[in-house]
Amino acid sequence: MRLRKIRGAVQLILIVAGVLVSAGTLWAQDTPIGDVARQVRAEKAQAPHAKKAVTDEDFGPQLAPVSETDDPAQVFKKAKRAWMTDMPRTCREYSNNSSGPGLSNESLREMAAPDQIRIVGDRRGGSDPGHNELIVIGSDMYSRIGAGPWRKDSAAGLAGLPHWVPEPLVDDYATGELKLVRRDAAGGVPAFLYETKFHPGGVAFRDRTIDFWVGANDNLLRKIESLTKETGPSSGGVEDRYSITCSYGPIPAIKPPI
Repeated sequence: MRLRKIRGAVQLILIVAGVLVSAGTLWAQDTPIGDVARQVRAEKAQAPHAKKAVTDEDFGPQLAPVSETDDPAQVFKKAKRAWMTDMPRTCREYSNNSSGPGLSNESLREMAAPDQIRIVGDRRGGSDPGHNELIVIGSDMYSRIGAGPWRKDSAAGLAGLPHWVPEPLVDDYATGELKLVRRDAAGGVPAFLYETKFHPGGVAFRDRTIDFWVGANDNLLRKIESLTKETGPSSGGVEDRYSITCSYGPIPAIKPPI
């Protein structure tokens, strides 16, 4: 098993939400929408149809349904590729670390487009507990702490936010490093459960298990659960847990809070 990086500490996981709204569609319609739709259908009917070979790319970033006989490493690769696209998603995250007084984070992350994002998070324990919210709309960012007032800033410094990748998705896996556990379901969606176990950083007394639920019909990542245990004599049995559950589809529009 190759070496892997691990989180140095459990950090506050924020939640992102947004909805892409086309100003031209909403505000600039000189022709009734029904007439425009009929015109478009008529033009398509009259246009010549060129033959095209259908490939996996035509199915979108989720590619094709998953089979039990597929190489788990390749299933993960396709699911990760789909994750890196800008498709709308809603994700709920939870993390907990049992070290000392303990620390936990809960968050809801909604993203409708790269520049339409909402973030909400609750942190318990640690040196900086509390509630935080963040909204990104275009080049504007709105944030507040607790029940305090909203503050408006530039979103220029958040260029990497839309491309957020959960830590368990950072690494890739070779054939044999992931195994199919069983058919399952995640959020009511048929899925396949895959699992990997290893020693992060090559430390013998540090054990990590990661479970991935991948949609059987769309190859989309539906759920992740990660458990890291420190089993050394002086570690005190510290556990680090992380989970994320995601759904895909339209997200309600977000408006500036101020």
